[in-house]
Amino acid sequence: MKLFAPAYYKNFACIADKCRHSCCIGWEIDVDRDTLALYDDLEGDYAAAIRASIDRTDVPHFSLAAHDRCPHLDEHGLCRIIKVFGHDALCEICREHPRFYHQTPHGTEVGLGLSCEEACRVVLNSDNYAEMIEVEALDGTPDPDAFDAVSVRAQIYALLSDRATPYAARLQALQAQLDPALTVPNDKAFRALLASMEYLDGAHRALFATYSADLTTPPEAQILLERALAYFIFRHASDACDREDLRARLGFALFLERLLCSMIRAGHDPYDAARTLSEEIEYSEDNTQTILSVFEEAL
Repeated sequence: MKLFAPAYYKNFACIADKCRHSCCIGWEIDVDRDTLALYDDLEGDYAAAIRASIDRTDVPHFSLAAHDRCPHLDEHGLCRIIKVFGHDALCEICREHPRFYHQTPHGTEVGLGLSCEEACRVVLNSDNYAEMIEVEALDGTPDPDAFDAVSVRAQIYALLSDRATPYAARLQALQAQLDPALTVPNDKAFRALLASMEYLDGAHRALFATYSADLTTPPEAQILLERALAYFIFRHASDACDREDLRARLGFALFLERLLCSMIRAGHDPYDAARTLSEEIEYSEDNTQTILSVFEEAL
């Protein structure tokens, strides 16, 4: 089986201490079973420090230090585990972030989540979102009988990338052609739904309260929003299990694009708004399902 990625994937690399929103701050970092066994076998003073930092109750994880920092993040924003034992000593979540994976009848696909500021920069500055490249070979065989959302995605990308057509018209055509949602709540209801979610940062509740489905889009933000919508479709619709599931997920992707547009219209930096949206919704299974269920129930 082959592993595929959008062409821009090869342009990503962690910027480590240059990152303003470190993924090593504010997140509880789980330690997978294989890496836990590795840490138990390591020798030396720092190996002992690693073991002492792990809370083994329920799911093993690193006990966060002051200001919710990973205990292995040094004063320069660099990982002490990498410095002492190398990149291969990282736990799975640290090795993989911000990558996500999904299965298709053609193979496995990997993408980059927007909650990482460098991934956000790469994704939202890349026009080649429709171009897929082979990254490596994997064990296993894809299911050729599974629903093929990837072929539909190619049709959507052809429509979305047609910049000779006004952006609002492209969004309307996408909605009309694919009918991703039959009936969904109005703006007021969606804002109430967003207000009811749990947030990593409570200040973001007011930021999301700017939501509107209005198709008015600042001209300077249209290309960025096109790329963002392509990303939302790639991430959330590519492994749909059937046509109905695909329609709901497309509705969800279009909702995220309009939420991002609303924040930009309100004067927020586009990249920080996209990163915040991803962090608060895409990286919360509960928040994702809360919104996605609206489109599932509308079908």
